Amino acid sequence: MLRYFQDFLRSGLIAPEQTTHKALSALLNEDDPDEKNRLTEQWRDHKLAELNFIGVVGALLAGVLTSTGSWPSVLSNGKTQPWTIRALWFSGTLFALFAVLIAAKQSLSLHRLSGHRDGLLYIRSCMSGQVTRDGRVEPRRAQVYAWQMSILMLTAAVFCMICGITVLVWTSAEWGPSKDGNQQSWWDDSAKLAVTFTIVLVFTLGIFCFTQASLAVSSVVQDDRGGRRSRDHPFVFRSESSNIDA
Repeated sequence: MLRYFQDFLRSGLIAPEQTTHKALSALLNEDDPDEKNRLTEQWRDHKLAELNFIGVVGALLAGVLTSTGSWPSVLSNGKTQPWTIRALWFSGTLFALFAVLIAAKQSLSLHRLSGHRDGLLYIRSCMSGQVTRDGRVEPRRAQVYAWQMSILMLTAAVFCMICGITVLVWTSAEWGPSKDGNQQSWWDDSAKLAVTFTIVLVFTLGIFCFTQASLAVSSVVQDDRGGRRSRDHPFVFRSESSNIDA
């Protein structure tokens, strides 16, 4: 169980070590100029596609969260919606809108840099951080996480919406003016809805955590050619008989 939790943290959504940091490290430390430009173009194209996808999903999610304002404020048990429900949904709307805004801003920045004659060089310059003692260029930590902010905002928006719905369904299942504990059973349609929703929520969260952990990239990756990538530089292959750098 601990190993799966560690894989979940390494999967790129929270701590983007292998999926983001190592990719930037590879293109910054490539010796061949042509290969360095190719890696930079590859990173740029994939990042633009990712940001475009986040922009579309974020806009759809913002629309869904905005529509929650038309939901009735009086619940089936006669209670009024707690303020926390609207607070969660409005916060989720902000997260979704800023996810779209950040994705759009980063996409425009990449397009404008790419339009320059030395655009690829400028992209690498923005990503470059300190130089280590062995001469390797480390990606700027702020840049590594800045390019993850849009998906982080999108995840927060989904989290806020799910939390708001959870509070809503369980508040509806409580005793209230229209649900008298002395005359009615607690196990009515609202209670059945709350229990069913919670079971499905736990199941889907488990599937999400499992799939997220399965996406984790190991520190030593087996290659199709029989070689293995080193821990420090996963894009450099070592043969099976050679030692992997510590």
